[in-house]
Amino acid sequence: MNVVMAESPEKPVETLRLHQANERTMLAWIRTGIALMAFGFAIARFGLFLRQLAAVGSVALPAPQSLGSAWLGSALVAMGMMANLLATARYARARHAIERGDVGAPSATLVYVLGITAGLVGLAMTILLARSFGE
Repeated sequence: MNVVMAESPEKPVETLRLHQANERTMLAWIRTGIALMAFGFAIARFGLFLRQLAAVGSVALPAPQSLGSAWLGSALVAMGMMANLLATARYARARHAIERGDVGAPSATLVYVLGITAGLVGLAMTILLARSFGE
């Protein structure tokens, strides 16, 4: 007589928890990407606003620099866009891994890439601000 073992009721619950955690992680990355894009947009638009004020003579601005707020703002918007795209790809890979039963740690490449890029953009912003204080 063959006895078929029923799947443990714990396994579907644990799988559901893993999927929910994966979704929460993806949504956190999406929020981060949206925040980066909004911050970049604000930086770029503020620089444009200052140039408009200078054009009408309300504010005196130093000579334009080669690396300005438009470039840094655009870099942050691009970084936010990449965060959203990579987060979606990471979510899909993790979802398929959960379905296969391979629940090891996901790759940390996304975290490293965005962290290093954010650090480099921050460094560029620091240099730009330091140069503007020297004038």
